[in-house]
Amino acid sequence: MKLHHLRDFVAIAEAHSVRGAARVLGLAQPALTRSLRELEGELGTPLLERHARGVVLTPIGEAFYSRAHAAMAEIRRGQDEVAQLLGKPSGSVSVGLSSAVWLAMAPEVHQAFRKRYPGVRLRMVEGFFSMLEARLQDGTLDFFIGPRPARPVSDSYKVDLLFQNERVVVGRRGHPRSGARRLAELVDEEWILTGVRERVEAEFEDAFVSQGLPPPVPMTQAESMVGVAALLCSTDALAMLPRQWVNAPLFSGVIAPIDVKERIEGPDIVQISRAGVPLTPAAAYFSTLFERAAGQVTATRKAAPAATKKPAG
Repeated sequence: MKLHHLRDFVAIAEAHSVRGAARVLGLAQPALTRSLRELEGELGTPLLERHARGVVLTPIGEAFYSRAHAAMAEIRRGQDEVAQLLGKPSGSVSVGLSSAVWLAMAPEVHQAFRKRYPGVRLRMVEGFFSMLEARLQDGTLDFFIGPRPARPVSDSYKVDLLFQNERVVVGRRGHPRSGARRLAELVDEEWILTGVRERVEAEFEDAFVSQGLPPPVPMTQAESMVGVAALLCSTDALAMLPRQWVNAPLFSGVIAPIDVKERIEGPDIVQISRAGVPLTPAAAYFSTLFERAAGQVTATRKAAPAATKKPAG
């Protein structure tokens, strides 16, 4: 089995056609067809089935694709690493980030990274670990930063704490219930689920049940920062969001916290990467920038209570 066999198979599987893969790779269709037949002959089984609308992976092809895709991702990462170690700022870095990380750290980190690695292509994807795990597992993403998953992650991942977080009740500025001071006053409001917990009902249970209150029964779930923001700004719906939302300049003057007296804990913000798989120099530097930014988030949170105290007398 040769490297071009894996490359050609992955390209055909992702393009869903030999013609499309040939166009992407800049090769002739007969060469790709021959490469696929050689690979199937070596494995002793068909990997693709041809249909009117293109090619479809067989069940064995699906299993082999995940391995081949991961292998090609590691080879590309190895090429990037060599180039970066030789002082050539090329290659790519791909990461998954939750909304809190986008708002609190991404702008500062992005600016510093671009100065250090102007020739490295950067891809930043919004989502939670449950949504992005497959891409992290197959090497499409270098690492993920966001809320710690509710379920334990496998030993195939390395998990590092960046900072502890808290949530606040958020609504549009001028919300009719902006004067509420207890969660009990908000149980019957319209609430938006944000999908931060894999069992969505748990998103409110911890905060409300711990106060002896029935959790709200939300009828809307929005799993993107844009979707949540659009609903909060345009309706009287409420949401429990990481504090970074109300501190972000992006939403200044548009949404505001409702200052209930109960403290609402939020999931820790962690970085998750594949155990035993080193990051390229560029990805490692990007990771270090996030660690530094997380330290500033923690320092700001600790200083906030002292800054809000009224002077004596």
